Amino acid sequence: MFKLLIAEDVRTVREALIRSIRWEEIGIRLLGAVENGEEALIWLEREEPDLLLTDIGMPRMNGLELIEAVKARKPDIRCIILSGLNEFEHARQAIKLQVLEYILKPIDPAEIERVMSIAVQELRKEREERRGMALAEQAVKETLPNLSEALSPDDWSGSLKKKKLVEQAIRYVKEGYTRKELALSEVAAAVGLSDKYLNLLVKEVTGTTINHAIIRLRMEEAARLLKDPANKIYEICDWIGYADQDHFRETFKKQYGLTPTEYRNKFL
Repeated sequence: MFKLLIAEDVRTVREALIRSIRWEEIGIRLLGAVENGEEALIWLEREEPDLLLTDIGMPRMNGLELIEAVKARKPDIRCIILSGLNEFEHARQAIKLQVLEYILKPIDPAEIERVMSIAVQELRKEREERRGMALAEQAVKETLPNLSEALSPDDWSGSLKKKKLVEQAIRYVKEGYTRKELALSEVAAAVGLSDKYLNLLVKEVTGTTINHAIIRLRMEEAARLLKDPANKIYEICDWIGYADQDHFRETFKKQYGLTPTEYRNKFL
């Protein structure tokens, strides 16, 4: 069973989701249903879900902010948006955050079950890939026991071929991180791997994800540009690949603990 957490501020919708979906039949254990993003993050401190189903328009913390915060803690979580807001900007941000699906209200139990079934299949496939990698590494260690003395733990977790693929992916990211459309799928295609497998390799070798690498590079470049007062903040936002200044400001503050304006003022 894969664990699901629901974040939805409307009580009637929340109750309908709990009662009208045959969660266990599609391989899901419902952990709970909370009213807003802040409650969802508190829940994550107790138990981490594999899946998050969230509304966008919630008080205190909206669904997109919640997904970004959740991804920072657990990059592999599958996020699905359920919303009555059919707006391009929300959909665009959802794509950037690698949201699995964007479902419009009113809720259709059959559609939700279809989307969740796809998510469960992906999670099962990913779990099998990890198990296969672990078994292969164990088999090599048992066949060549002396090799473990010559290799570090990092070598065991990656191998030279894996590390070369990860290096290629990171190089691709460094060359194009300022482009707005840069996404995991493009990086994966550039090195000939699936999205999920590339993320597994990068996390295994570097301890981070492609998404986090893109964000880190963009924020580091923004910090460098902010030191020059001739660079306008809205121009920096556009240069590093952000179309939404609010999103840029929130992301920068999470990275440096200061808004772009506050950071710039340090150097004036």
